[in-house]
Amino acid sequence: MYWLHGLSDTEEAWKHYADIFARERTINSERPRYFSTQGVSSSTTRVNNEIVANPQNIGIGHSMGGIVLRNLDRFSAPSARKINGLITVASPNGGAAIANAFEDNSLLRASQQACYDLAAGPNLELFALPWSFARLGIMSVLGLDLNTTILCEIFARNKLLEKFAGSPAARNDLKQGSQLLSDLNSFNSAIPNLNMIAQENSPVHWRLIGSTLTKDNTTPNDRFFPDAVTVGREVYNGFFIMRTASTVVSAIFGFINPAYFAVAAINGVKATQWKKGRDWIDESETIWNGLTRASRLEQQNYVGATWFPCESPWPPAMMSQDMVNARTNSCGEWVFVERTRNVMVHYPSDGFIPSYSQDRTSLPASNRYFINGANHIEVLNMSGSRLNGAPNDASKARFDDVFDSRDDIFLTPLR
Repeated sequence: MYWLHGLSDTEEAWKHYADIFARERTINSERPRYFSTQGVSSSTTRVNNEIVANPQNIGIGHSMGGIVLRNLDRFSAPSARKINGLITVASPNGGAAIANAFEDNSLLRASQQACYDLAAGPNLELFALPWSFARLGIMSVLGLDLNTTILCEIFARNKLLEKFAGSPAARNDLKQGSQLLSDLNSFNSAIPNLNMIAQENSPVHWRLIGSTLTKDNTTPNDRFFPDAVTVGREVYNGFFIMRTASTVVSAIFGFINPAYFAVAAINGVKATQWKKGRDWIDESETIWNGLTRASRLEQQNYVGATWFPCESPWPPAMMSQDMVNARTNSCGEWVFVERTRNVMVHYPSDGFIPSYSQDRTSLPASNRYFINGANHIEVLNMSGSRLNGAPNDASKARFDDVFDSRDDIFLTPLR
């Protein structure tokens, strides 16, 4: 069994499950390393050199590792195959849109906007008038013309974001619409292929970060960061409410002493800035899903009640035929009219790759497995995962399903 890690990872990635199944089943587990920064072709060559030929070899690849295994299969002659069965796990078989978002700078713009919005309230609270003038004066003396914009430009730099999107070579291979993925998806493999699709619960992006930050802990925790964000959101909302209330009170006192109108204006600006951060947190999952293309706009029909007076307030050109008919038949009544609106729909996702992009529709349904409650990082170790309060090691459960019930190369007896 050859377990391949994913983008920007190491051979330690699969250690948890490789060790478990090496103990439990008649499996020899190997975890070769490759360098994802070199792209899929170079990585395929390295992995090929690391695998000792054996007709019983199985390859299991996480993320980019699954693409490398598929590429190895594509270029292997039947007489020189290094693997004779493969499993892709949370792999971008249809492409990773985050690579596209990096290349068109939408990831950079979104990161900078996040920094602006989150910094707006604290920055104005800590450095409000007149302190901001003193601060700028000190900075000028020191030769440091720092402000929120400059700090956000430094924070949201391309090298930092590249850790999410991969090196130029990796992005070129893994982005949606890449030539390599097109070639792989048109290739008919002659060996058994299985596909495991990870699907995380909302908020997918905060759970992904939580798993990333705790992946080396004894018990990884995908709830760690979402809980922290919930607390942070309440801080922003608390300051927004406090400053809004202060604005109203100061405005009332302004009728007694006009000086309070200035205080009301300052508090109003502060309330607006804190609201930016709160609103960004509320909208962040939709923003992230947009970058990973895990969301779409969909038209939805709905029926709404509309009052039709006998004298039309609208010009005829603004009235649909339904409205004309309704007025003719229902003058002076409330009438139900069908309307259309656009709604945002989120695809299932592992927080990084949408399910539709992990999926390989060319495989039969029996060869596709769903790992529910797992994000892109957590799928490598779900020992600390819980679903509805119960332990949820869905990754191990799906591997057990494969190793127990198949009658081909994947069947792996217990020791």
